[in-house]
Amino acid sequence: MEHLPPNFAEELAQVLEPSQRGAAAGIIEAATALDDEGLRVFLDLFAQRVRESAQPISHADLQRFLAAARKSRRARGL
Repeated sequence: MEHLPPNFAEELAQVLEPSQRGAAAGIIEAATALDDEGLRVFLDLFAQRVRESAQPISHADLQRFLAAARKSRRARGL
């Protein structure tokens, strides 16, 4: 993805729970398959979590973000 900064992966890894990075990658990959609105919801929740806590983001956190993003699509009738 040429539009991302060169060290994006390293910066992202710093906010993820180290023992769950592999599983987190799968959730993030699934989020990229969402439509624009779903991806926006996922990223908004991710950003909000980063702002609220210095604790690493867990796989469970990412699963909740993905579920909420998918639910937002269903609520709009998609």
